[in-house]
Amino acid sequence: MGDRGLEEKVALVEERLASLEKENKLLRKAKDVHEIQNVMSLHEYYHAAIKHQEELDAIWAQKAEDVAFEEALFQARFVGLEAIQKYYVQFMRNTLFKSALELTKTFFPQLKDDPEDELPFGLSYMHTLTTPVIEVAEDGETAKGVWISPGHITMPTMGKLQAYWHWDRYGVDFIKEDGKWKIWHFFVGREFTSPYEKSWVDSTLDNEEAYELALGIFKEWPGFTEPHAAPLNSFESYSPYKVSRLEPRLPEPYRTFSETFSY
Repeated sequence: MGDRGLEEKVALVEERLASLEKENKLLRKAKDVHEIQNVMSLHEYYHAAIKHQEELDAIWAQKAEDVAFEEALFQARFVGLEAIQKYYVQFMRNTLFKSALELTKTFFPQLKDDPEDELPFGLSYMHTLTTPVIEVAEDGETAKGVWISPGHITMPTMGKLQAYWHWDRYGVDFIKEDGKWKIWHFFVGREFTSPYEKSWVDSTLDNEEAYELALGIFKEWPGFTEPHAAPLNSFESYSPYKVSRLEPRLPEPYRTFSETFSY
């Protein structure tokens, strides 16, 4: 075999190797996207069962000091696992859910709560995931994603258990820890909340001032953890007076996290 023939074979092998490497990158990225979607789905399942401590332990970053939870509803950003745990676990369980339980007991005095169950009967948070846009960094160490989340909630309001439509939007950064994708920075913005029998347009017009008052009272409850940092994300809930925007910001392709923004 002449030198030319050998060179041609070497070139073909190199071309095939380059093609295989490209295919492997695509497969790794597809696997990452699938695993990230599973992490977000697990969040929805944990939240629906109000298993927030189990969620923090299972799918949130444990080693990143700047792990963060931001809620546009309260203009609050909690940084660090301790701050997140105080708000997302302790405050919600010991104040919000227990208060809901006491109210629900007055509606159904014939029902007895289970002393081993910390959750109030009748209370329901059910969120779903749609329209994922996920970008994995070229270095494979971090990722970003946004979702629209239609759902419903049931909570005691004005002397009864009230059913609501509730839509959120998520913007989330993920980081790999020990080869597993974990939630790193979590942003949630409320699109609207409306009684199921009422238009969200009418609810917004009728309840805007009452809702702001309720938020103020909520923040004054004992045990509410003050945020440790200013919000990073801009977000406005639905209003007939406002123009819809691309919020939260959509992820774009990036090589490494230092080249992109944080949710």
